[in-house]
Amino acid sequence: MPENWKKEMKQMKLEHLKATAPGFFEASGGFTMTVPGYSDSTANKLTKAVCDYIKFLGGDANRINTTGTMRKINGKNKWTYAGTRKGTADIHAIYQGRHISIEIKIGRDHVSEDQVKERQRVEAAGGLYFVARTMPEFITWFAGLK
Repeated sequence: MPENWKKEMKQMKLEHLKATAPGFFEASGGFTMTVPGYSDSTANKLTKAVCDYIKFLGGDANRINTTGTMRKINGKNKWTYAGTRKGTADIHAIYQGRHISIEIKIGRDHVSEDQVKERQRVEAAGGLYFVARTMPEFITWFAGLK
């Protein structure tokens, strides 16, 4: 699948819609309906693709907001604490009873010291941790879990 992943993901999405929302699926044209495509060219697009892939295979995945909230304080915009630990991975997922933390990195982006520590905590607790740079790379790694 890694080489044809975009086409396969669209098909998985249609199958998922058919199973979870059959009325909508049929009313929208079934397998002929137009669904947005997938890409891994940006962090947001790769995050969406990874979360959907896990969900389509029966797992659960959730994007984690670690940036906090922009607030106006004394007339200046400032980021305030998000409530998550520094280094928390971008995606937390459960697949076949196992916790998976997935960090998304695109281009020259690199893993921070806080993210290295978070990986150690997750793995020490029995969870899995993966740094995803491309969707084919993630699919290949994920296939090893089955």
